[in-house]
Amino acid sequence: MRKRFILMASDPELRAVVATTTPEGWEMTEATDLDDLGDWQEVLLHRFMLLNLDDPEIADPIELIDTLRREYQLNIAVFCLGGSQERRDAARSVRADRFFDRDVGLQRLPEFFAQFGW
Repeated sequence: MRKRFILMASDPELRAVVATTTPEGWEMTEATDLDDLGDWQEVLLHRFMLLNLDDPEIADPIELIDTLRREYQLNIAVFCLGGSQERRDAARSVRADRFFDRDVGLQRLPEFFAQFGW
């Protein structure tokens, strides 16, 4: 299985930081909507997702997580960046995995790659 992850964000600065942090051998798939990724089988081929809860291009990040969990029935790790406490609580209720302030989450990226580098 290839080493792939999903970046759900439209912010070019965020994308640039993630791209420079991505180790050799990993592939980043970018989207702002699950439909952009294809069928659930395509999503399944990724090891984790970084989701920007504050991105205005993502129509409803809570619904996105809910669709991923309920409709697609996938349990890939979803790491959320940013978001108010209210939005984080809503994401937690639909089973997002971890929550980070944007800068902290970006600092932790090497850990995510190491953890999912099997």
